[in-house]
Amino acid sequence: MSTLHPTIENPGLAKEAGHWSNTQKIAFRIGFLYLLFLCIPTYPRFYEDLINLRFSKITYHNFQSIVAFWPPQFVTIESEEGVFGLLNYINLILLFAGSVVAGLIWTLLDKKSTQYSKLYYWIRVLARYRLAYGMVGWGLKKAFPMQMVFPTVGMLNTPFIDMAEKKLYWSHVGVSFWYTVFLGFAEILPGLLLLNRRTSPLGAALAAVVTFNIAIANHAYDAGVAVPAAYFAIIGIFILWYDLPKIWNLVVNEQDIQPYRYQPIISEAWKRKLAFGIKWTFNFLFVPVAAALWAYGFFYGNNYNIPSTPGLTGAKGYYNVTEFKLNGKVLPYTPLDSIRWQDATFESWSSLSYKTNRGAIADRMIGYSPLRVTKNKNAKLNQVNTQDSDELQKLKKNRDLGVTRWEVGGMAGERRYFFYNADTVKQVLYLQNKNKNHKEETQVLRYARQGKNRIVLQGINEFKDSIYVVLDRVDKRYPLVEGRTSSVKVY
Repeated sequence: MSTLHPTIENPGLAKEAGHWSNTQKIAFRIGFLYLLFLCIPTYPRFYEDLINLRFSKITYHNFQSIVAFWPPQFVTIESEEGVFGLLNYINLILLFAGSVVAGLIWTLLDKKSTQYSKLYYWIRVLARYRLAYGMVGWGLKKAFPMQMVFPTVGMLNTPFIDMAEKKLYWSHVGVSFWYTVFLGFAEILPGLLLLNRRTSPLGAALAAVVTFNIAIANHAYDAGVAVPAAYFAIIGIFILWYDLPKIWNLVVNEQDIQPYRYQPIISEAWKRKLAFGIKWTFNFLFVPVAAALWAYGFFYGNNYNIPSTPGLTGAKGYYNVTEFKLNGKVLPYTPLDSIRWQDATFESWSSLSYKTNRGAIADRMIGYSPLRVTKNKNAKLNQVNTQDSDELQKLKKNRDLGVTRWEVGGMAGERRYFFYNADTVKQVLYLQNKNKNHKEETQVLRYARQGKNRIVLQGINEFKDSIYVVLDRVDKRYPLVEGRTSSVKVY
């Protein structure tokens, strides 16, 4: 039979391990219920995805969906920041209000307990591992830079004013590879510290600081995950709270501190082995295995923001449209024409974009739609799924049509992005609009290379009209790209 009792390093601390005041017990009951429902998934979608998980085709996306579950959603309020905008703090407030009511009911029903050291221990364990795996999971997205990646050629040629705040935020982080990696390890390190009981206070403090900063930045740039970041900060503060009075007395009041920490003692060997096995199985899955899957995705063409199909060899760059014909008729340049291309870009992968004076329904790049959180089918509240590359790859389809957000999302719709399959023998490009709101738009264009910097396209556009386009590459230099590698003359 196992027994649980406090480990007391000094007999004088027996009083601390014993009777709790009525105020402490009420506060604990409320805090226990609040943290319990913060640390367990409360929406059915999580469990549906978990049950339908196919281990033979598991990817880093699957691990991320497990550690990145969101706080409870009692009400869904859409804003420019998605369903996790400023107004959606109401869900954290409603959960706290419910915990207060339930805690008071608990108080009325429990008149005998003198202390809750056992429950306090286990709720800290739950909070610690929930926060640890979440921090590591989010950090891996940056340590292997796939969340915030370097701007594309199309983005570099999009006016600053045409980008949403979130696009600007992610882009200005993505321009520095090593800064992005540093941000990843700033999230991973607290997660690793939380996995060890002795270092968990430091890990909780770092996690609270980092995630609070993320919440502020997300509000400043309408980046959409402010509420989940704040929810992580709350968990970090809760974990730290246990040791905070001792740290305060030691550091601020300069008092000698007798350490006390309740710790269960499990006498049966099989239970100790079971606990050890569960702990290290989950640690192994959500740290080294998850890191290996992220590394594989990053190095072997499964970057969820960057397509993996190679583009036309040597075509990457920015092009002027020096001649454009529609049904055999020359259309002169004008920024007001809705058909004539103004410029074009080729990426190193199979994306062709061009700018024209015709708007499109753009992915607003808001945080997360109600569809993802609550399965709400209301079209007014939802965006199309712009990150379904993982699902396409598992179905053995071309994943690149699901890798659209980094190119299409968060920008005005004047630049239109097309994925293309290139038949290099017949020299034909089969194009499909990458914007899921305009996926019916397809083109078939023959291409001819006339020297190193000229590409001629002719064929049928998305409106079934005949077009003839002459593209001449511009040797355009980008200070953002060149940075310190080139000398800059100031006039």
